[in-house]
Amino acid sequence: MVKKLNVKMIKSLFFILALTVAMAGFGVTYAGAGTIKMKFAHQNNVFDADQLLAETFKQLIEEKTDGAIKVAVYPGTMTNSEEEALEFARLGTVDIAATSAGHIAGYYDDVQFLQLPYLFKSMDHYKVARHSGVVQEVLREISKKTGMIALGIYSDCNGFAIASKKPINNLADCKGIKLRCMQNPLFIDIYESFGFTVTPTDWGELYTSLQTGLVEADDLGVYCNCIFKMSEVVSSYAILNQMWTQKILFVSPKTWKKLTAQQQAIVQEVATAAIELTDAWQYTRESEFIEKVKKEGSVVTYPDTAPFKKASEAVYTKWFNKKPRWKTWYKEIQYLDPNARLPKAYKKK
Repeated sequence: MVKKLNVKMIKSLFFILALTVAMAGFGVTYAGAGTIKMKFAHQNNVFDADQLLAETFKQLIEEKTDGAIKVAVYPGTMTNSEEEALEFARLGTVDIAATSAGHIAGYYDDVQFLQLPYLFKSMDHYKVARHSGVVQEVLREISKKTGMIALGIYSDCNGFAIASKKPINNLADCKGIKLRCMQNPLFIDIYESFGFTVTPTDWGELYTSLQTGLVEADDLGVYCNCIFKMSEVVSSYAILNQMWTQKILFVSPKTWKKLTAQQQAIVQEVATAAIELTDAWQYTRESEFIEKVKKEGSVVTYPDTAPFKKASEAVYTKWFNKKPRWKTWYKEIQYLDPNARLPKAYKKK
């Protein structure tokens, strides 16, 4: 009797084990059928670099996960502001969002370091330095302070040029011109050091403000002025490359927790690849649109930047006094300039 009972128990155990394996297999198949759906929202139009970033992220993530993760892109429709987008992502209403570093300053003001004037001396310098330990430290701190998961940092289109209603040929020409920029303390200090009269204007009202003369200039690049139609109400561009403004790409912590470790690694890998493409694309478009506006009759000037850099010294002094840590970071970033760092033997060549 005992032997028969043991046989029955063994058969039952095998049945339960087989059923468990089958259910586990069904669960993997079910997860692979595209049950995780992400909303990628940004505030700009479909011509903007944010849209390229979103489309690239969508294509790569769906391919690499065999459809286990699906992405829906919402350009300029789901949120009305970057602050709102960040809050939506924190709540999990939006899964992926990008926010200007200037807006993050309210959570972590050291992020402004990356937007110091002429911090990066060239595109080559920027490409190297944005992968530095300093930038990685900033991203880690942003994640802590915002409660979000910062996937990476990429260039915004601000800071490449000054668009204005009259030509700017030198530093003296900036004096008294009413310029709209993000109402970030560092930005205000930079443009006031150049001689501009910084005038607050909401982003949504910039076109009419330029049209009516409430403001006379903005700090968007040439490409951004064109895609947002500001080129209709400005006639001149001064190519200063005064700062590399940044955006941070975030994923909601609620979304992050839903992902397996493998999926998290894929999301990070894809975000990095999409950011690299987006950065390269933006700089290509900027050069392309400089030639475009020239052909259309706009004035494009290339002022000597040495006086602007000299004027910026007051900004560095003020902010280094407030933020001693920034001085250490600055030295580290400057050390990574490939055009300044050469082997001694090469210098003698």
